[in-house]
Amino acid sequence: MKQFKSRSGFTLVELVIVMAVIAVILSVVIPNLRGMQAESQLSKVEGDLQTIKSALVSYQKNNGGELPVNIHAALVAASPQLITETVRDPFNTDSGAGTYGYTVLGDNDAGYVWVVFSKGPKADTLGTAYDSASNTFTYTGGGRVVSNVNVVKL
Repeated sequence: MKQFKSRSGFTLVELVIVMAVIAVILSVVIPNLRGMQAESQLSKVEGDLQTIKSALVSYQKNNGGELPVNIHAALVAASPQLITETVRDPFNTDSGAGTYGYTVLGDNDAGYVWVVFSKGPKADTLGTAYDSASNTFTYTGGGRVVSNVNVVKL
């Protein structure tokens, strides 16, 4: 009668099969995780922009209709305090503060339109157009925008 040696460990073929299975699983999971990260950043941006919009409306009411030159400094320093700290855009990777963009359009006669925007996942520059006849602000790009007039995304 032959005696068999007990073997311990895995063969090379078994290890290669396990590594192949792990590689297939990772190739499916990693792109999905990146998509989920972008989704969560967009949700954060939408919440942040609504907060800034509310703070701007309050600022205007408490400052005789005036708009701040710099929303980040003005809203944090406002009395009553509207925002406790500068809100950062997760998509703005500029070497500066990484804050949301802010633009004021118009004049004293036509009135002022303010726009707060995020660069979005593609770090787009904001293409803007304001139509005073329809009181509508139109924008393009992958970012998000809030304004004190109707906003239309193309």
